[in-house]
Amino acid sequence: MRAMRIGVCAVVLVALSGVSGSSQTGQQKMLGGMVLNLPAPTGKTVDWPASNITAGFKEMVGRTLESQRILEGGVFNFNLRRETAAEEGAGTHGKKADLYLIRSGEATLTTDGELINAKPASGGAGAKEGDIDGDGIRNGKSRTVRAGDVIFIPPGVPHQITAVSGEVQFLLFRWDTK
Repeated sequence: MRAMRIGVCAVVLVALSGVSGSSQTGQQKMLGGMVLNLPAPTGKTVDWPASNITAGFKEMVGRTLESQRILEGGVFNFNLRRETAAEEGAGTHGKKADLYLIRSGEATLTTDGELINAKPASGGAGAKEGDIDGDGIRNGKSRTVRAGDVIFIPPGVPHQITAVSGEVQFLLFRWDTK
């Protein structure tokens, strides 16, 4: 039991370290000093200082990455996302809700309405969870989102970033609701 606690503490310390840049420590992939796909611990908290989030986004820009999973909790997760162009298609989640915290930049987000040429998602967890993909959104609500905005998207609601002004960076929190 003590060895397990020491192991969990070591993982958390690595996740919280101030090391910037990407490296691989054994099997752990890193981004901005944060362990990627960190299994969500139980019985203790995990902190992600703003400096690590900033370093993570900076590294994503340098490596032209769009999405990185930071925390994996099975029925919930936390991701860093960045978009530099409109998403190619729209989608809905069968049982997951999304919460976007816009960190920087500006984009047009279209939600609600109905999917155009809707079809079950192919591959990945989304296919198993009832996600639906489409070519776009008909009769949706479009609005500009920018730093500081928070958007909640429930399961079954179409959503798509339809335009980007330069780049938009956001924190994405996703969890099961059903």
